[in-house]
Amino acid sequence: MRQLFFSLLLLGSIFTGSALPQADQPASVVVPDSVQMLVDSLIRELQEAKIHELSMRDKLDASGQTAYEDSVRKALQRQRIDSLRRITPGVPLVIEGDTLFYIYASLGGEDPTHRVLSATRRITSIGKSLRLAPSDTLHVFESEYTADIMCGENVLLRVSDLDGLWNSLSREALAQERMGIINAEIQKLQSHYGMQAKLHGFGWAVSVIIIQIIFFLLTAWFIRHLRQKIRWGAGGRIRPLVMKDYELLSLRQVKRILLFLTRVLQVVLVIIQLIISLPLLFSIFPETEKFTWQMINYVWEPLRDIAIAIFHYIPNLVRIIVVILLVRWILKGLRHITDAIASGSLKFDKFYQDWAEPTYQIIRIFIITFTLVVIWPWLPGSDTGIFKGVSIFVAALFSLGSTTTVGNLISGIIITYMRPFIVGDYVRIGEREGEVVEKNAFITRLKDIKGNLITVPNNSILSQQTVNYTAALRHGEGSIVHSDFTFTYKVPRATIETYLLEGAARCQLLLKEPKPFVLVTALEDFYTRYEINAYTKETERLFEVYSELHKNIIDVFREHDLDPTSSHFVKMEEINKE
Repeated sequence: MRQLFFSLLLLGSIFTGSALPQADQPASVVVPDSVQMLVDSLIRELQEAKIHELSMRDKLDASGQTAYEDSVRKALQRQRIDSLRRITPGVPLVIEGDTLFYIYASLGGEDPTHRVLSATRRITSIGKSLRLAPSDTLHVFESEYTADIMCGENVLLRVSDLDGLWNSLSREALAQERMGIINAEIQKLQSHYGMQAKLHGFGWAVSVIIIQIIFFLLTAWFIRHLRQKIRWGAGGRIRPLVMKDYELLSLRQVKRILLFLTRVLQVVLVIIQLIISLPLLFSIFPETEKFTWQMINYVWEPLRDIAIAIFHYIPNLVRIIVVILLVRWILKGLRHITDAIASGSLKFDKFYQDWAEPTYQIIRIFIITFTLVVIWPWLPGSDTGIFKGVSIFVAALFSLGSTTTVGNLISGIIITYMRPFIVGDYVRIGEREGEVVEKNAFITRLKDIKGNLITVPNNSILSQQTVNYTAALRHGEGSIVHSDFTFTYKVPRATIETYLLEGAARCQLLLKEPKPFVLVTALEDFYTRYEINAYTKETERLFEVYSELHKNIIDVFREHDLDPTSSHFVKMEEINKE
């Protein structure tokens, strides 16, 4: 500046013709006004240049400081992101099960999750459109703060500097990389959802429907042909269901059952075809493919669960089989011993043959009950609440409704071991009389003289008097039959006894030995009561025995001029005299 100032003074002196002042002389310079004005102007310009220089230097210093601070800030951000990357998983952008990339940073008030949702919606919308226009090409638009990945005029994804830092790339490089990934995904979606894919899918769907209709027609033809054969009897191969000379089902009933089964078979075949064809039809188009897996799961999941349950149940099943086989062998051994006792080949003191079968049944019930108690915890679902609730319900019903049944069962056991009668005996139980034709744990059946079957509960047998007419025959003696007659005191006792014995002697169904005998059972006010007793082995024909006895006695009385009148036998001549 000093040199510039002296240069200006020298220039002024040249124009004015004045000499420059000496150094050892005091300067007394007179400057003209024009020169003074020029100098002032130059000084102002010089000052302005100085000020501009200072301003530019300040700006240069400020920009350098800013750049330095930016570089430091970015370095700190990068260091911080590197440390966060290890613990921050990021939000994946997933389309149709394919993970394209991860987004870590927020942008413009949107967190990574919302950025992913927005980008997914836009990419899916473009990729699933029927056709892409020529203008729908992907490109990157650079703005001041972001690099936008665009398809035509639609922004698919914005990439910021912070996104680049998270991926250790520049913003531009990251945008180019993600544009390639998005473009590949859009092309993939087009191959599944585009117009060409729809045309191919429609063709396959029509083919599946036509094939399914053909199978329906073939199934209907097969069932119709099968039903026609059944109606014709299948060439004589269809026969009535017979078991031990008893026709359980007639030929017509068998045909009706088979025709019904053909309808069931037709429904089953159609359901199987639909289970195969419907998932196949839905799997053709990506929009309905999810229904395919749902329909497959409806069938597969129950089957899978059943298979898994069976596999896990195998150990318990083996235990149950072993226990059942062991119990079965034990019961077979007991059955063999029972048959030997019942046939008489095996005998025990004071153990009757007719006890063998009921004893076996009692032991069998106890063994089976014990077996159920053992295998109960191994049964499937035995520990579930429903199983326990049903068990309690059944037990309550059994306890409330089986009081009489249990009483008859216990009475049947008591009767079995008391042996008041056996099957084939002629007995009287209370007011009921007949031959014992059946005796089980709960009831006893009698067949009376008219051929009627009388069912008597075992519980009532113990509370009534039982007379066994056949028991005496097993000891070599006959059963005594007896009948009462009354006569007035005017008829001699010896005469009445003779006539009664004569009537008994005429009976073919009575035994001659031991001989019949007469008892005087009562002396009433006006008559004497006589009882004729005789032995017989025809206990199953007692009604015939009594009838024959009464007929013969009446005939004897008539032959000797005696006639029953008002339950008194008197002489006819005595009645006439009176």
